[in-house]
Amino acid sequence: MAEIVINNKGYDHRFFRGNVVGAEKQLETKVSGGGGGGGTFRGTGYTAPVQIRSTTVTHDMVHLADEEGKEHAMRLQDWDLSVRESHLLTAIWLIKKGKKKGPYVAIHNHSLEETDYNDKELAKMHRSLWMFFAALALFLLPLGTWTKLILVAIGLGVWWFKGIIGKNQLIASGKLLRMAGV
Repeated sequence: MAEIVINNKGYDHRFFRGNVVGAEKQLETKVSGGGGGGGTFRGTGYTAPVQIRSTTVTHDMVHLADEEGKEHAMRLQDWDLSVRESHLLTAIWLIKKGKKKGPYVAIHNHSLEETDYNDKELAKMHRSLWMFFAALALFLLPLGTWTKLILVAIGLGVWWFKGIIGKNQLIASGKLLRMAGV
């Protein structure tokens, strides 16, 4: 088992390589809305517009079997993989030291020569919690409200982009795939 260090935290690098023996895809649509309130008085009034929002979540269930016939089931949310039976995949996940499980961070389809990454989880691993709280602590400085808001916005922006830059550098380095022999 190999180890990778991200943001001064150790992670166990795990992978499974196998052929797809089954794949299912389901779409879930979540709808929410609000508004429409208001009132009238003597023929005049106002009605707030109704706002309706929807989001679609993709659920992939992929079953892999390695050369010895050992199977591995992947339950994925918002990956939207392009796979079919017989495709050869390598699934990579990282487990933070002291934990028992962790998120999938990359899936390489050898048959299509495509790699999909879990951008959200990789960026999250590169963000420091102390940096987030340090940005919020700027509110405690004896400055004007607008100055505090601007400083907090800059601090949170730095925290956010640190995750994105770290994720992009890790992907560009190819380290995740090399460690899995891809």
